[in-house]
Amino acid sequence: MSARPKGWGTQHSERFTDPSVIAAYRYRPPYPPALLDRLVALMTDEARAVLDVGCGPGNLARALLPSVARVDAIDVSPGMIALGKTLPGGDDPRLHWFVGRAEEAPLHPPYALVTAGASLHWMDWEVALPRFADALTPNGQLAIVGVDEADEPWTPAIRAIIPRYSTNPDFLPIDLIGELERRGLFRKADEYTTEPEPLVRSLPDVIEWFHSMSSFSRDLMTPEAVAAFDAELRDAMTPYLRDGLLYTHSIGRVTWGKPLRKQ
Repeated sequence: MSARPKGWGTQHSERFTDPSVIAAYRYRPPYPPALLDRLVALMTDEARAVLDVGCGPGNLARALLPSVARVDAIDVSPGMIALGKTLPGGDDPRLHWFVGRAEEAPLHPPYALVTAGASLHWMDWEVALPRFADALTPNGQLAIVGVDEADEPWTPAIRAIIPRYSTNPDFLPIDLIGELERRGLFRKADEYTTEPEPLVRSLPDVIEWFHSMSSFSRDLMTPEAVAAFDAELRDAMTPYLRDGLLYTHSIGRVTWGKPLRKQ
């Protein structure tokens, strides 16, 4: 089986421990309510416990708390978890934080749902997926979750800017679900995409969102590169501001199914 692309290696996932990325992470788009409802509906076993892997500051874990009995949230970045504990819901006694890699951190099964939001592609799939399979209830599912901004009039300009400033020259898009299926590690059940959800933000907040990505960590970029990147982003989006705000839309996506123990 072919190796994972170089652009998805540990040297890039480690950027999520950078202080600048942690500080910017709160500016990521929230998970749409319809997506959260779909995740809750996937839990059919009585355990009502969720394992959120690569949780960051718990954007997904904290949002699920009102509908579940317990969330165990794991992330390799102590700084991300420290931030999460300060955010709404971060001190809820039903939310248990664990610093470590999903491939080896202690688990407390059974879980009716394992969620991975923008994190599974960084993990060692051959180790992580069998662990999740062992930790799930009989009807439990692995849900691979994402939220992105919908294409907007300024999107083509942004796509042209990004490659010029990315600190990850080896980046290539990856068909994560297809790759897991080819390796015999995942059996897809279904997928769901939300309708575009209105999202209104200030331009500085949108720029901070870009700096929450591993390829645009301020800790790795030079000050000159940061200034030039931010200026180009501002120039691309400023014509679309209304009363100083950018009116955008977010789209939530989830693919769910069974993680497998490789035969």
